This record gives sequence, structure tokens and C-alpha cells, in this order.
Amino acid sequence: MTRAIKTTRNRVTSMAAAILALGAGAALLGASCHYGQCRGPGCPQPLTGTCPWHCAETLWDGTSYSVDGFRNSAVFAVWVGRPRDAPSCESSNYFPSRDYYQEPKSIDRCPRCVAEPHTEERYKRVALRKGGHCGDGTYNDALIVGEFVVPAGWDGSCVSQRSDMAPPPEDFDLAMGSTEPVAYACRTSFSLDDVDALWGKMVRTCRRSWDLDQDCDNLDALCIPDMAPGFRECLEYRGDGELEACPRSHPELVQAYLGVGGCPLCEADLIDGSWKRQQALTFYADEHCTEPMPATDTWGSGQCYDLPPGVSPRSVSATYTLESIAECAPKGGEQSGELRPVGSVSYCCRPPA
Repeated sequence: MTRAIKTTRNRVTSMAAAILALGAGAALLGASCHYGQCRGPGCPQPLTGTCPWHCAETLWDGTSYSVDGFRNSAVFAVWVGRPRDAPSCESSNYFPSRDYYQEPKSIDRCPRCVAEPHTEERYKRVALRKGGHCGDGTYNDALIVGEFVVPAGWDGSCVSQRSDMAPPPEDFDLAMGSTEPVAYACRTSFSLDDVDALWGKMVRTCRRSWDLDQDCDNLDALCIPDMAPGFRECLEYRGDGELEACPRSHPELVQAYLGVGGCPLCEADLIDGSWKRQQALTFYADEHCTEPMPATDTWGSGQCYDLPPGVSPRSVSATYTLESIAECAPKGGEQSGELRPVGSVSYCCRPPA
């Protein structure tokens, strides 16, 4: 895999260049630029830096970048289509948020609950820190100065793309791996057969942003992965009143129901809770995960690794070991009231990818 390390440039030079670029954008757009922030088509992209993906489109209604009920931080990747065709969020490099529904058919049943055991807890972040150690409690004060760009649902294969803060550090003191949060040994969902029988379309929403971003934030935007085919970049409407129209920057309205009313929550009974799993990281001195470097798993949990002095990992891999899984049984799904489509959610979107 080709190594790609992205770093921000000298901040003085970057600021000067950004001012020039934004000034040029202001000349083109007039009222759509305000105090160094440009909104709308034709605005300049930020200088290449710590965002490994791209900056989400920011709000713009033709004259203003502030629209009641919307925030640039409430950005989602949204897919709309037949329930059976719904792609996973992870396959698009995003994390799951929630599913909604459109085009009710014959709402004559509660969707059956499905309970499945969780397997491994996959890493979602591998951050590199400077100024502390795992073993003496100073890890919490160590600054995050770099991070490997691991894909959503990472299977542990070699990753060499890294995003560093500016100025890029020459070495790191420790590395911390964060896993996807798993609260219970069982996960629940609705029967796809029932969802397909009840609804004509599913609205799948996914989220992800880059916490180390130093560029998009200057434009009041989030750094997000590119949209996969069929997905569209959307902002959720969170206003108090009825949405009258979408802003020009996100012109397409997507509305959906929350689900079927009169049905209890889908839950799971844990029959056997002996869910045991382990995860571990390996760091390498080269870009292809062939030259492992010494690193101490200080906590013994695959979460915090002390690195030798003067080293800078160039790639990382992960291993997941599943020793036993839980046994789960679904609970819920019986009708408890009038069956009807309930709730609503509104998104304003850009055209699909």
C-alpha cells in the first residue's frame, strides 16, 4: 500500500494563502462570503492539511450561511432505496446511525425482532500521542499529534495512511487504539422480510468525521469521507416548526417515518453471556507492515501502547481474537396498540453520488 502522510503547512504561510484564496472567492461571490468564510458554489477549498477526506458542503441559501433549524455539524451520509438493497454504512467508510422508512405498504404487523451476538470489537481510531506514557497515568495529558486513517469496520489489514498535526512530529511516545463502543453482548434489529413487507423504501443514515481536522473547521464544516455511490450528503433539520424549504446548498428534501407505532422496543435476552474477545495492534517501521517495531501493550487490553524513544510508526495492523460468543434470544415485537406509521424526520440533501 502506498504511504500517504498529510500534514498542514506552516500556519503563517497557510493563513496568508488562505486569506488570498478567500479574497478571490469573495470577489467572485460577493454577498456569499463574509469575514473570511465563503459559502456556496465556487468557494475555494481549504489548503491540504489534516483532513484526509474532504470538507462537507456548508449551509448557504443564496444570501446567508445561517439557516434556522440547521447546523453544519449535523451532516449525514444518507441512502434511500429498497430495504433489501440497503448497503452497510461500513462499506461506505461510515459508521451506522439509524434507519428510517418511507412509502408504507400494508401496516398489518409489528416487525419481528432479531437478536444476534456481537463478535469482535473493531478498532475505529488509532491515535499517536506525544508527551506521556501509558504506565504512569500521563497518557491522558499527552497530545494527539497524529492518527492512522483506518477504514470503518476495519478488518485489521495493513494501513499506512496517516494524518499528522502541524508541525509534523518526528517521533511519538505512545499509541492508543479506540474500539467501536459495544454496550451489550447482543445486538438487535428488525426482520428484513418484515421491513420489506411493511415499507417500500428504507432511509439509511450514517455518520463519520475526522476529529483532528485543522482545515474544514476554519470553514465551519466537518471533514467527512467521500460519498459512496447511491449515498448523498445531507443535513438533518432540527428546527421547532415545519420545514418550508431546503436551503440552496442542500436542495433535495428527504423525509421519512421513524417506524411502526403500536409496537414495543426490540430487545434481547442474554441466555449465555460468556462473550470473550481480544484485540491487539502491531506497529511497523515500514509502509507495508513487514518490519514490526517493539511496542508495549501496557494495559494488556490492546488499547494503550508505549513506544520506544525516537520512533515514528509508518503502518499498523490489527488482530481480533474471538474466544467465545454470547447466546441471544429476541424479545419484543408483539403488538401493543394501534398499528400506524409514526414520527418523522427531515433531511436536506445534495444530489446522490
